[in-house]
Amino acid sequence: MEQVKVTITVKSPTLIASSSTAGVLTATRGSMDGRILRGIFASQFINSHNLGKEAHKNQEFMDLFYGDLRFVSAYKDTVKGTSFPAPLSLQKCKNAEGYKSDDVVDFYTGKDLLGFKGIKGFIVQDGKECSQVQIETAIKLHMSRSLEQERVQGRSKEGNIFNYEYLEPNQVFVGAIIGPKESLETFVRQFPKALDCYIGRSRRTEYGHCVVEIGDVETVPSPVCNGNSVYVRLHTPLLLGNESIATVVKRSVKTIGTDISLGAIFASYQEEQSFNSIWGVRSTSESAASAGSTIELVKASGWTQDDLAKLQDLLYNGMGTRLQEGYGQGRLWVPGEFKMVKLGKTNPTKITSLHTSTQSIAKKVLEKQVILNARLRAAHDVNTYIKRTMQTKSVSRHFASVLLAKLGTKHDCGHKQLQAFVAQTKEDKKVLEKNLREFHLDHAYTTSETKRVNLMDYIIDFDPNALVAACLAKSGESGTYYEIPAELVDMVGINKQKLSNIVAYEYWTYFFRHIRKIK
Repeated sequence: MEQVKVTITVKSPTLIASSSTAGVLTATRGSMDGRILRGIFASQFINSHNLGKEAHKNQEFMDLFYGDLRFVSAYKDTVKGTSFPAPLSLQKCKNAEGYKSDDVVDFYTGKDLLGFKGIKGFIVQDGKECSQVQIETAIKLHMSRSLEQERVQGRSKEGNIFNYEYLEPNQVFVGAIIGPKESLETFVRQFPKALDCYIGRSRRTEYGHCVVEIGDVETVPSPVCNGNSVYVRLHTPLLLGNESIATVVKRSVKTIGTDISLGAIFASYQEEQSFNSIWGVRSTSESAASAGSTIELVKASGWTQDDLAKLQDLLYNGMGTRLQEGYGQGRLWVPGEFKMVKLGKTNPTKITSLHTSTQSIAKKVLEKQVILNARLRAAHDVNTYIKRTMQTKSVSRHFASVLLAKLGTKHDCGHKQLQAFVAQTKEDKKVLEKNLREFHLDHAYTTSETKRVNLMDYIIDFDPNALVAACLAKSGESGTYYEIPAELVDMVGINKQKLSNIVAYEYWTYFFRHIRKIK
């Protein structure tokens, strides 16, 4: 038995309606079942071969989607592997004596589990540790507009509303397609390695965009077991019809041996119903044992490796009916005692390059942030070094208007014009020169070795490159400046020389404007 892993990345809010949906809330499932996987590829095949509603007349289509292949539910992927429905036999400590709050014990261990409670949802197992997996969902309000005129107006006279619960984007789900190697290789050749698709409710509007990636053909894991009992957890729901779970499972395992009996069973039940969008038909509602149900299989003569291999094939092939849709999938389960730990977060992949269009946008955003940073620094310098001197020595603000006029309107050379004018003023010994000498500043935007300089020398020795370097550096200590990672600067490819002229112009413009506002 072979398998191909299918990875589904949710790109936009996606709603997989659950069977319990009613009233004004449409709830979503926390997984993508085999019907959806099969529907994704069936729709792609039908469109690429122009089969329309006559797909059932195509033998290749029937062999792929109604033959030996099993499309198995996709569950959320984590840093520790792909999650699965929590076995119903698994219990976590609530207030039991002699246990810690993170202890998890299986009923099949035979221990007294008074003070324990069941685990719901999905888990991922890593050795003797297990972690609960949270499916990220959100709810969005919509207004019901049934008439065409109401859709144009964007409102409803009746005021009816409904809510969609959806899977949040950027979550990854991993499922599988199981079957004979030859059938899987034929299947893989029919589709690209990655394809875009839209699934679930309202997929023709803002919901349901996903990217599907097809893996390589690989062998299913080899089974291992010791003793007369093996334990099976249902990986997907098992359709029962009018029978019990014990009857369906016992009939399925008869092919392995006649001396197999059923031990303890932990199960819950649900109703299953589906809708085929290609043919526009709905299946009948059927009773099913829920995924996570567990069954003990006892073999009087003991389980040989050959018996386990047969059981493994049976579980991956499926039990019950509608096997192609992934129903009735089982997996071997090893009961034991575990520790419940928090699931670690995925380390994001380090970006090393940007797409050309992205680089262009990022460059504009980054340059804007640098300019904003320079403006903030100008305001800070005025408040720190200029304001108090003006208030204590009663210096007129007129000099700021003069310097602002000399700065001009040209961003690329305005600060150079300002420097030339102030240098000439220093030689002429005019009133402006006396005003500028009243102010002293202490920081690193000059080429002077002495960082404590008067405003006149500060303007003359001002170094635009030093200001740009300060703006691009991480400077979050004050909590007021924007932090810009150095890696982003390198990837964007900013022309620092050209940018320094613009940044210097913006700095001095806001510097003098803030002086004029001082009261």
